[in-house]
Amino acid sequence: MPMIDVYAAEGTSAARQVFWIAFAITAASALTSLSFAVIGVLGDGAGDPDALYALSRSVALAVAVLALGRSRSRRALILLALTMSLVQGLDALIGLTLGDVLKTLGPAVLAVATSTSAVALARRSPEPD
Repeated sequence: MPMIDVYAAEGTSAARQVFWIAFAITAASALTSLSFAVIGVLGDGAGDPDALYALSRSVALAVAVLALGRSRSRRALILLALTMSLVQGLDALIGLTLGDVLKTLGPAVLAVATSTSAVALARRSPEPD
C-alpha cells in the first residue's frame, strides 16, 4: 500500500495536509458513531442485542481509523472515509425516517465532510494509483 511520507522535506506539503485533514474528519466521524453506540448501550438499549452489535461495529471502525494515524496508508484512509460516509449517510436516513432534525443533519454533515475529504485525498495524492 502506498504511504504518504509525512516527514518528507519538500514537495508533498499539500498532500500531507490533505491526508491529515481527511484523517481528522474520518476519525471524528468514527468516534462520533462510537460515542452514540456507547450511549445506546448504556442508556435504553442496555440489554438490546442490536445496540450491542452496533457498538461492536463502531469499535471496529474507530480502531481501524485510528490505526491509520500510524500506518498513513492513503488507500486505506480513502476506503475507511468512504465507509464512514456510508455509515453516516445511512444514519441520516434513519434520522429522516424518525423525523428528527438533529439525527438527520448531524450525520448528513459528517457524511458530506468525510466523503469530500476522501475525494480531496484521492485527487491530491502524490502516489500513482
